[in-house]
This record gives sequence, structure tokens and C-alpha cells, in this order.
Amino acid sequence: MNGLTINWRSISWSAAALLLLLTLATPLNFVTIFLVMTPFVVLYSLLNVKSFAIHAIGIGLVAFLLSGAYGSVVLTLGFFFLVPSIAIGHLYKRGKSAKTAIVVGFVIILAQLLLELALFSAMFDVNLKAELASMIQDSLKQLETGDLVKAGWATDTAGEFSDAIMNLLPMLLLLSAFLFTIVTHGLSRLSLRTVGAEAPALPRAKTWRVSRSLVLYYLFAMIASMAMSDNADGYWSIAISNLVPILRFAFTFQAIGFFFFLADAKKWPKAIPMILCVPLLLFPPLYLIGLIDAAFPLRKAFVK
Repeated sequence: MNGLTINWRSISWSAAALLLLLTLATPLNFVTIFLVMTPFVVLYSLLNVKSFAIHAIGIGLVAFLLSGAYGSVVLTLGFFFLVPSIAIGHLYKRGKSAKTAIVVGFVIILAQLLLELALFSAMFDVNLKAELASMIQDSLKQLETGDLVKAGWATDTAGEFSDAIMNLLPMLLLLSAFLFTIVTHGLSRLSLRTVGAEAPALPRAKTWRVSRSLVLYYLFAMIASMAMSDNADGYWSIAISNLVPILRFAFTFQAIGFFFFLADAKKWPKAIPMILCVPLLLFPPLYLIGLIDAAFPLRKAFVK
């Protein structure tokens, strides 16, 4: 690729990064926040460090000026996503595997989320649980005004919701970091193809397997969750309440791998395993397929 081509491509991706950053101050942010990292990964993969720094500074400055009162928020979020983007792009350049890039990106995002929560609580002396309960209560009180529910229902329900969310906060952070990373990798790989560059691919879906030891962990977690009282709190209660859904999520991926393995073994059309994955994602109890596949040599039986 000649210098002019790279220049125009970098400008195009810089414009995409700028537009995505600007949407973070709009109601579209719940979708575009998962797309923000991709242009930065592509830019870092295409440019040398000095050129990337110039583009990144320019994008941040323009986004800050155009965002008005939300400029500082947009700039903070931009920097938040810039760090893992640089790490992923750097690993692509060095020819590392997709697994390495995803794990590193995941760890960085998770560490940043935890750090921001800690700083936010310490600097502003905010009780996250109390603030969350207050926001939920304000939303639910509208139902009380219409006499749809009894008085005091909003306060009690808000407290229960905030407790549940805080207990599941570790899982939500893990899931968020994973989604940010996996979506970025998939989109970045497709985007780099359009500019004649390559990014490493994940192992084929039919090879996706989890360790059989996770089945034992899941059994212990289920027994522990059933043994605990509904009013239990503390470290172990939070750990168990998060471990169960995380392991179910892992078994869902095992089930996806099983469907693709089965389609390959039976020479089915490529669309079949994708269709089978739809009910798997819509009906969470179907994770049991992955659990059975992890616990028993199910794939060997179908090969025979």
C-alpha cells in the first residue's frame, strides 16, 4: 500500500472514531459504546506509533470541542477505550494469537472498570448501593402515584433490586469486559481485511471446549447455593451467586462448539449450527447441552 492510500484510510477511520465518540453523549451510546474501540484498533494496526498518537490527539481534541458540556465525559470514555485498543492493536502487529489479544484486552478493561469504581467511590464519597437504590426508587414511584401498587412498594422493591445488582456486580463487570473485547476483535478483524491487513482468527467454533473440571466447580456451586439461606450475605454468598451464572455462560459456549462440531461431523450446511444457536441464546436453560458435552464424551459418540 502506498502512503497516500494509507493516509486516506487513516483519515476515514479517524472520522469514524470521532463520530462514535460523539455518540457517547447521545441516547445511542448503549449501542455505539461497543463499537468505539474498533477504529482505534484499526488505526494503531495501520500506523506507526507517532502517526497514531497525532491522530488520537486530534480525535480527542475535536470530540472534546464538539461535545460541549459533555466534553470531559466523552474525553474520559475515549481515553478509557484507547488503552485496551492500543494493547490489542499492538498484539496484532506482533502477530500474536487472537486468544492472547482477547485475554489481554479483557484484563485491561476489567482492571480499568474496577479502578474507576474504586476511584469514583473514594473521590466522591459515593455509596454505590444507596445511589442505585435511589435511582430505581425514583423510577418506580411513578407506579405508586397511579395507585397501581400499595404505598411503600417502590422503596422495598428498589432495595431488593439494588441488593441483587450489587451482588451480581462482579459477573456484570466480567460480562461487560468480555463483550467489549470480543465485539472489538470481531469487528476489527473484518475491518482490517477491507484495508488489506490481517488480524489473527479465533480457533474454529467446532474446537471450542471448556475444562471438564468446570463441571465439578458448577456442581459445588449449585450445592452451595442451595445450602445458603435467602438472607445470606457476605463474601461467599456474593462469590457463589456470581460463579453459577458465569459457569452457565461458559457451558453455553461449549454448546455452541458442540453444534458446530456436530454440523462438521455430519456434513451439514454451515447455516444449520448458526440456526441452532438462536434458541440456545434465547433460552438460557439450554446451557445444559454444553454441561453434558463437557461432562461426558458426547462428541466421540456422534463421530462413531
